[in-house]
Amino acid sequence: MPQPFPAISDQKQVLSWAITPDASALEQLAGGIWDCVVQTGQRPLVVLSTAGPLIGVRAALEKYRPDNLPNNIALLPKVMSFADWLEAAPGAWKFPKKQPDLERWLSVYSALRNHPDLQAWFKSETESGAWGLAQAIVKACDTLSKTISPQLQVLLRAFMNQDSSQWAAFTEASQAQAQQLLDTTITRVYSGMARKVVDQETKVLLTFWRYTASVSDPAFRNQFAMAAHLDALANHHVPARPLIWVETADPTSIDQEIIHQFLGEYAQYAPAIEVKMDWREAGLWPEAIGSAEAQGAAAANAKRTHSSRWKLISAKRFEELAWATAKRVEQHLIDGKTKVALVAQDRLVARRARALLARLGPALNIRDETGWKLSTTRVAAALNSWLELIRSPKDGPSAEVLLEFLQNPFIDLEKILQRDAAGCIGLIAELEDILVASKAESGWKTFYLAVEGAQENAAKTMSRMPSTALLELLQFVKERHHEWLTLKVDCKKAYFLLQSNLQATGLEQGLEQDSAGKQLLEVLKTFDLGKTQYQETSIRLSEWLSLLKIVIEEASYKEASKEAQATLSILPLSSTRMRDFDAVVIVGCDEQQLPAYAEPPLFFSDALNQPLKTSTIALQFIQQARDLSQLLVSCAHVDLLWQSKSNNGEPLRPSAWIQRLQNQIAWEALPTQLDKRLFDAKPMDMAVAHVEEALPMPLSMSPSAYKALRDCPYRYYVRSLLGLRKNKGFDEGFDASLAGQTLHKLLKRFCQALKTHEHTNSAIKTDREQRRAWMEKHLSLYSEQEFAQLIEGDARVMGTLRDWQKQIPSFIDWQLQREQAGWEYFDGEVKVGFGLPFEDDQGERRTIRIEGFADRYDVQTENAKIASVLDYKNQRYERVKVRAEHLLDDPQLLIYARAANGDQENHKLAGHQVQQAEWVALKADLSKGDQKAIRSQEVGDMSVLLKEFNAQITEDIEQLWAKKPMHAFAPEGVCQYCEARGICRKGIW
Repeated sequence: MPQPFPAISDQKQVLSWAITPDASALEQLAGGIWDCVVQTGQRPLVVLSTAGPLIGVRAALEKYRPDNLPNNIALLPKVMSFADWLEAAPGAWKFPKKQPDLERWLSVYSALRNHPDLQAWFKSETESGAWGLAQAIVKACDTLSKTISPQLQVLLRAFMNQDSSQWAAFTEASQAQAQQLLDTTITRVYSGMARKVVDQETKVLLTFWRYTASVSDPAFRNQFAMAAHLDALANHHVPARPLIWVETADPTSIDQEIIHQFLGEYAQYAPAIEVKMDWREAGLWPEAIGSAEAQGAAAANAKRTHSSRWKLISAKRFEELAWATAKRVEQHLIDGKTKVALVAQDRLVARRARALLARLGPALNIRDETGWKLSTTRVAAALNSWLELIRSPKDGPSAEVLLEFLQNPFIDLEKILQRDAAGCIGLIAELEDILVASKAESGWKTFYLAVEGAQENAAKTMSRMPSTALLELLQFVKERHHEWLTLKVDCKKAYFLLQSNLQATGLEQGLEQDSAGKQLLEVLKTFDLGKTQYQETSIRLSEWLSLLKIVIEEASYKEASKEAQATLSILPLSSTRMRDFDAVVIVGCDEQQLPAYAEPPLFFSDALNQPLKTSTIALQFIQQARDLSQLLVSCAHVDLLWQSKSNNGEPLRPSAWIQRLQNQIAWEALPTQLDKRLFDAKPMDMAVAHVEEALPMPLSMSPSAYKALRDCPYRYYVRSLLGLRKNKGFDEGFDASLAGQTLHKLLKRFCQALKTHEHTNSAIKTDREQRRAWMEKHLSLYSEQEFAQLIEGDARVMGTLRDWQKQIPSFIDWQLQREQAGWEYFDGEVKVGFGLPFEDDQGERRTIRIEGFADRYDVQTENAKIASVLDYKNQRYERVKVRAEHLLDDPQLLIYARAANGDQENHKLAGHQVQQAEWVALKADLSKGDQKAIRSQEVGDMSVLLKEFNAQITEDIEQLWAKKPMHAFAPEGVCQYCEARGICRKGIW
């Protein structure tokens, strides 16, 4: 039965009152507060220990306002949370300035950096670990300050009254009190070796506490605030009105001691009423009641509940549980409930359910009160992309890091490049295509070379020239990156340089237009550090960036509320206290997640926390049992869901609290009942493309495109006819294709230099040893020069250069042997092609252009009209040898041979006849010595193969133009790296 509100008398003592935390709790509390108003004729001050029930209490006071109240007390009593009430203390501006947590972390971190042995002792050698240790030390110091604060109340008040001589006494007394408290507690709890370890940790903690503790600590400021309220009453600065203290959550012993002491003093000036929760008729488990008759009372309470409205639902898998959660919320909304709560014991499932429920549109307002981290928003990702870029090595960032920054939606390319919007469209996509195509994976120099190479290639092929703004953009980002590398970082310089970057890149303006972005900018302002000494704190860039990420990770994102037909509140169990919901869905009710405990903080074990009167696991257990009891007995409709199988397949039972209730009431778990869709399976056949009539046929074809047609017609259809390309990324490490391009370039330069030098120095043409020496010297020199820019951009290329340099003597031997066989270099990187006549399906004569770039042509010294075509392969000889076995499927050399032999073609090879072709492996096996390393593979029977090739390519082109079905019949070796495999579904049919 609810207790009547106590009669207020002139006795100067604290009055106690208890309410039952059931569905009528807010009505009971509102009735008691209005009773106090009527008895005293004053508007009381109502202070809640937690802020969660504030809105509900105010609404209840409005709803249950008595009629015919005098005008002077008709207004609602003032309702505040304990934290807000402390901040509103009279003369709070006189208190010692509150020191931000960031400054306190910096102070401790600076000390830790000078004692690396401490970091190693606490297993926090990394920068993030050291910052975490600094946070833990500050938190432990606050706990210690709070524990001793009641014993220092007299000295604190003397200091607050501007008696500066008391500061020394306060410091000495506080240190002695802290030392005595910890020594006594540790002696009581630990013994033997355990005590020796704890004594060492205690010594460290006390040292830091003496170093960091001040009157601006939160615990001492709270004492100042309570003392200020009392002094204002004593000096009649504020009216003495009743104070109603509502204990919405169980306090720790030290909190209870502080509040009880304060209420006793307040009662000397005005009525003070302490309101607690009476769990005798609301607790569903003995631990929630905590009295001698708890067992019987809990059983009786369980039988009185409306358990028929509770649903216990199990799901086997994560996704199934998320869908079941969303369906339960949706059903409550369909039933007309407008205030629904989702209690997130399992936060991952709650996040997934939120994503599913977001599909319901603007009619449902979803409010997340679980502490949605600012670091999970896209604005934090945008800032983080810049932080990752500026912490890159001096050679430059990786391509992924660069593109991730440039692709974020908050940068302003128009501002960066001083161009209009039209000039910036597609710019980043163009840069990405260039970097991916050239395999430019990291380094500023590599990026410049990639763009310049794309410009050269565009000029050579007469294709669209890359935008000139690309180099300007790279230069802009490079300059900002260089500023950070040359900066001698301290907190002030780092903050102002970051602000300058945000303005220059347009990030600041973009963030200001986003709700989460505004909150992120406010968090960044805390790094200003005002004019404090911490501005000049010397710090490494990596340390400052690590701190920045930690601060953003600690910050919560506050969603803007909006009007909607219904509201879904996603909240922790503790936030449901004394709140009114039409229905509640609790997700994560398994034995591993309900109850959930907070691990004891560093320095204070659970055994130490008990005598120190702080939070313990036992207190958390009791509080959660009470929170769940209050929720079940006060809400009409409650659904409890859990995953019955863990991720590793082990069975999970419902929480022990639920199992105990099942033993007392008829309550069975229901399996999830999701709608199932039945359909007949249809096995997939081989993918076949039927070419549409309107699809234009190609008028030209490269050797690689023809190889794709021979490998798999379906692959050619996807890549060349439809123009689909895989969204390529960057592999880890240096890609071989870029090395191959560089080798081709330097070999052409080497051969041309050799050809030129023979005309000016005849000795190297007649003296074999002198010729070898010149070739080895200059090929090594050109290799160093060509690879130098790549190495400058990406130091990993050094290994590729060293591997090639080992090949140079063997390559020179092969070159000399080839010259001895009567061949000499003619030209390299030659664009050649031919027109292939054929008939389409209508019998009409057509011509398609087949062309590409040949790596090298040689001619015979005795008959310059006879030529040979060579193709370099940056591969081992074994792989090159396999090509000869399937020449007609990879007829690159045959295409170059026919192109050179064409009578109607206009190129340098005009008038020559190619009678020989071979592949040259640039990675010969040197294990048997340079002289025995096989490097080239010659094509045999050129005339016969050319005839077969001519007939084959004509037939293939005619079938292509006839738009015959294009089957996906390639062997596994081709399919393994095929971009179209995800479309043709090879492996399913």
